[in-house]
Amino acid sequence: MRKILLDSNFLVLPFQFNVELFDEFDRLLGGSYEVYTLERTYNEALSLEDGKYKELVAKLVDVKNIEKIETEAKVPVDRQVIEFGQKGFIVCTNDKEIKKELDLENLPFIYLRQKNHLEVKNLRKVG
Repeated sequence: MRKILLDSNFLVLPFQFNVELFDEFDRLLGGSYEVYTLERTYNEALSLEDGKYKELVAKLVDVKNIEKIETEAKVPVDRQVIEFGQKGFIVCTNDKEIKKELDLENLPFIYLRQKNHLEVKNLRKVG
């Protein structure tokens, strides 16, 4: 089963751009996946745009059973996101630098395309 890691910008994406994340994940990955986020990116998402999406993000994580992963605060969160990509997670991000680094390492990532759908890059077939 594939593991997806949501960056903070992906936790607010459904509310900013009206993109149905899980429908898009089903379309791109065929429905066999588990979704995670880092505790630190979750907390960051809660405070984006002065907490505008706080309640919606909390409800999304709860309703969709997105598992929060605790990490050490010593390492910058963007570095941790990349490290999870190196561990086999499909990273979901719109962060330009994270996407660039994942792409350089030929690691799979999902990003928002044309503000209305998701696209996947560097995904290898499973099985």
